[in-house]
Amino acid sequence: MTRCHDVRKQILLACSFLALPALVGCSMNPVTGRRELILVSRDQEIALGREAAPKFEQEFGGRVPNETLQQYVRSVGAKIAATSDRPMPHEYTLVASDVPNAFALPGGLVFITAGLVRRMTNERQLAAVLAHETVHVAAKHSVQQMQKQMGAQLLVEIAGRVGGEKGGAAADVAKIVATMATLKYSRDDEYQADAVGIRYAARAAYNPWGMVELLNVLKNLAQREPGTFGEMFQTHPMSSKRIQQAEQTLRNGAYARWSPTQRDPGEARFMRMRRLLEKMLKK
Repeated sequence: MTRCHDVRKQILLACSFLALPALVGCSMNPVTGRRELILVSRDQEIALGREAAPKFEQEFGGRVPNETLQQYVRSVGAKIAATSDRPMPHEYTLVASDVPNAFALPGGLVFITAGLVRRMTNERQLAAVLAHETVHVAAKHSVQQMQKQMGAQLLVEIAGRVGGEKGGAAADVAKIVATMATLKYSRDDEYQADAVGIRYAARAAYNPWGMVELLNVLKNLAQREPGTFGEMFQTHPMSSKRIQQAEQTLRNGAYARWSPTQRDPGEARFMRMRRLLEKMLKK
């Protein structure tokens, strides 16, 4: 019996009285290649993310009010999005919070905080972060975690209302935001987002060793600023094993052309953007 069949049976038994939409069913996950139970349609997933986005932007300080910086983040994100296994209407946004974090909402909306950007040192690290979050979207990690935390019945009911012509009610949006704010990816999700993120970065012509650099930056900063990184690591578990796993992935022959000692050709551009960001934060 397949894993998908087992999960389907459990969920349908739990909410057998609920008429699930016709589009919901067992389908192939484009990242894992495994068949999984899908509780919401693609359009509903996109609607869930877009309903929650304004509240998330507000809670993370709003968008950084500088089009040069936004365009820079969008340009790096667009290169990553073009390599994704799952075409989605991706949008990449820089928000003003100085708390280091990055997160992806269902449907392709990816946010990175000013606090995380200013703690990185080159463009390939930025690409690694955006690739990691893009994998969460492609592999439907956030939708799967919402399913676990909200329950099948409530998620499908809210997705149906949010995906309607009039959008969701305020109460629905509040439930979505509250759930997304406390989503905790599993360690397996994080390992997968790192490994596949390495693949996406390399496909986009970024040195994928940026992922290991990024993880080391986060680990070192977490040791020096433990309180600052608590929020990020609650939703994105961090461990030395993640770094080891990423290094092991990179030592695969597929990435032989890349070296951790190669200079990042986008480093000067990134540092110009970081200086501009830091100047804005001081105002």
